[in-house]
Amino acid sequence: MKPWMHYVAFVVFCHGLIYVGIGSVLPGPIPAWKGTSWLLGGALTGEPLRLLVVALHVTAGVAIVAASVAMAFDAWVPGWWRSFAIGGALLGVAAFAVFWDGQTTLLIEEGAIGALVSLALVAVAVIFPLT
Repeated sequence: MKPWMHYVAFVVFCHGLIYVGIGSVLPGPIPAWKGTSWLLGGALTGEPLRLLVVALHVTAGVAIVAASVAMAFDAWVPGWWRSFAIGGALLGVAAFAVFWDGQTTLLIEEGAIGALVSLALVAVAVIFPLT
């Protein structure tokens, strides 16, 4: 493994920790959240929606952390990081899509930056052979 890959693994690890840390307490940090999903409309609201959002964020975070561990130990689990990264990142994008309530003024607070980072992680996992 190239030495710089440890830095990439650390950044990916931090991204996963943010999903777990923030996702496990949602919507607490965002008091202006309406309690609805723009994507799901009225199909799921209130506590069931909150539980789905938390489950998606935490699962995405765990998978992304697993990707970072697989990157760091690529010699023992060659290539595994890609599956974890793609799966976790896509779950993270889904978590944002389900959580966003349609308020454009809250795009950043509700996770647009995290979704973009996750999309970048998918692109890296698909395009670049970092091993």
